[in-house]
Amino acid sequence: MTPARFAAVALRVACVLRDPLVDHWAAELAASMICPPGYERPTGARLQSAVERQGLPALPTSPGDLLVSEREHILPHVEAALGLRHPLEAIVEQATPSLVAAVDYVASFRGPGAADRIAADRDATWSLFTEADRRLEPVQRRLYDLFVEFAEPTTAARAPFPRLALVAALIKAGGWPDAEYVVCRVAGFPAINNYCDSGLFRTVEEPQKVRPGEMSNGPHNDGVEGQLVRDFRVAQHDPAKMRALELITRKTRDEVSPPPGSEDPPTAFGPYTREEVVELFGEEPRALHRFAIEQGYDEDGVTIKWRVCDNAKASHTNEMLGVHETISCEDASFPILVAALFARAFGDCPEPLHHATDDIGKAYRRLMCAHPEYSVVAIWDTDIEGVAYYTMYGHNFGLKSAVLSFNRHSQLLSWVARAWFGVPNAAYFDDVDTTEPLYCGKSGKAAIHRLGQLMLTPFSSKKDKAFSPARAFLGVVSDLRGAVQGWAEMRPKPERVEKIVHTCERVCEVGVLPSGLCASLCGKVEYTANSAAFGRVGRAPLAVLREWQHGEGRRSGARISDAVREALQFFVQLLPLLPARRFFFGRKRRRLPPIILYTDAMYDPAKTPAGMVGVVIYDPVDQGRRPEERESKWRYATAGVPPELIAKFRPREQYVGQLEVLAGVAAYTSRPAQFAGRDVIHFIDNTGALVGLAKGYSRDVDSARLISVFHTMNAAVRANVWFEYVPSAANIADLPSRDDLELLHSERFKAEPFPIVWPDVGAWEGKLVELFQKYVGLFGKRKSKRKR
Repeated sequence: MTPARFAAVALRVACVLRDPLVDHWAAELAASMICPPGYERPTGARLQSAVERQGLPALPTSPGDLLVSEREHILPHVEAALGLRHPLEAIVEQATPSLVAAVDYVASFRGPGAADRIAADRDATWSLFTEADRRLEPVQRRLYDLFVEFAEPTTAARAPFPRLALVAALIKAGGWPDAEYVVCRVAGFPAINNYCDSGLFRTVEEPQKVRPGEMSNGPHNDGVEGQLVRDFRVAQHDPAKMRALELITRKTRDEVSPPPGSEDPPTAFGPYTREEVVELFGEEPRALHRFAIEQGYDEDGVTIKWRVCDNAKASHTNEMLGVHETISCEDASFPILVAALFARAFGDCPEPLHHATDDIGKAYRRLMCAHPEYSVVAIWDTDIEGVAYYTMYGHNFGLKSAVLSFNRHSQLLSWVARAWFGVPNAAYFDDVDTTEPLYCGKSGKAAIHRLGQLMLTPFSSKKDKAFSPARAFLGVVSDLRGAVQGWAEMRPKPERVEKIVHTCERVCEVGVLPSGLCASLCGKVEYTANSAAFGRVGRAPLAVLREWQHGEGRRSGARISDAVREALQFFVQLLPLLPARRFFFGRKRRRLPPIILYTDAMYDPAKTPAGMVGVVIYDPVDQGRRPEERESKWRYATAGVPPELIAKFRPREQYVGQLEVLAGVAAYTSRPAQFAGRDVIHFIDNTGALVGLAKGYSRDVDSARLISVFHTMNAAVRANVWFEYVPSAANIADLPSRDDLELLHSERFKAEPFPIVWPDVGAWEGKLVELFQKYVGLFGKRKSKRKR
């Protein structure tokens, strides 16, 4: 499919879709929409979620993005800060208009007979879809004729064709930006050349680096065949690698001839010889080397688990694709977001909720590729004991375009379900979650299944998880059993934690961590840890693992270092201890205003002490945390940094950056009970410390250790911290860091002092699990010298 041919398809499709029938039924369908038409393009990696976590904080170079833009004086900045809402206070504000409309639609059926009424209404909408689809049959036939005319001959006879006329009318009716979706379902989604901007995801410019034809395919295929032969020779002396080759063969052949009882259609074709695929395409295709990567160990603790991938990087196929966007997705917290929306919709009388999940089998394989000559795979076929080639009409797991293409499809399907059927659902690649009140029964899931059939991406019956108050989505259990009481929880799947821990223990036992397994392990650990806790716990140990992944881990048989072993042991100990994240809604939602925190540090080797830190806290509900403390909304601390702590840092001329991080962490270790479970806006005037604490990691080893202390501690304390830049001239903590206390003691503040409690030195040196256990009991406790 050349760019000129693709443009011709687009022109012909546009002409077909100008048919008055399409306009008529688009208008009819628009009249039945639940949400207003239109779409707002996201700017971040998440489409909508309940995640209470900050991204990269705004820096002084972009003052318009700062919560408080005052740059000159302390008092104006403080006055503005005291009036701030916490940026992550209202998770419902992260919902898209279509999701809000879907929730309001469902809530409107509340009352006697709700199940029958909402099911009937959704059935009526499906009847409208069916009627529109029938009346649009002339347009459907013309689109199919274009498919037969323009689709690549090797795929057109095998690829199924969806009810595109109806889909086109829905796109036009709802103002969905991805108008070229229909063109791609006719001609195939590109694997090379310029990939159209769908308008769905956040923008990014990644131009094409290699043009097709610049590199000869024949020599490339020679190299792939040579590598496959070498793989086989190595596998003859390595039983694990031989099992991997057998696994590749079995999985590839199962795509050609699905096993008995499988609901999946054939998605691959072969085996072919090289001469046969050349004859099939009329030219030498550019084959992808299919390989397997280690992903952990089976339950026996010995057998390695493998995942099959196609190497579109080594073939430079991905470099032949230019894109203008990168995906934004839902995440595992979606059911929590919906629970918050229903709490708002129902008010003081909430309804019990449940949620269900679905999965599209063989997802990437189901969307036709416009360049099948670039999706050919080559394997060492153990059945024939030689190199074999396989073709497909869909996408490889490994093609850069596959990610964009399938998410364009799944987001469209999810949006249609919300916009017309009022189903509060979200799609993450091929996984879909539906969260509704119990009175909806199964009607929401039924609507999604109908849409999957309509668009020829049916949901797998084997992965159809029924409605339940506690259900796993993307490996994380969202427990909605407390929704009526105004709360819900997220926790990692226990079996997922067990598998990660088992893999870490097994790696420590064997002493070898291949690069592929390390990459898989890092992803699973980071996702699991952060789905259970606030902040970015474990970033420092993860950095050690990633350094190994990109370094020594690439060397076959390399023995893990002591640092890697310690990082793995950290997760072995910590992951089983992480508590569930609890979210509150309605009356249960935290109504306490945020704590305003300022921290600062200075370092001057000519002074004694050389290092000083200052902390200033404003807490409008602070009543004193210790018997000796007087009530005060303002508190401060000033302290010289002991020389033995500075000696823990690597020698350098200036320590101010490290001390700025130390000051930030010391605020929480000094008053952990006050911060437990609270919203916090934390102002820092040092950009290195600010970004490091927000991101969870720093390239500076000393800062990284302290940052890891903070995030491990906060996984237990669960303060909801938003880090924000403050100019030095406006930072009130600059005063106590220089032992200037006049303003803090004035009538305006009447600030009370408190002692600094330094972060435990043992935690700096890696004893992070003990640190977590020290603070985990503070969350949820309210300590006060007053009786309530």
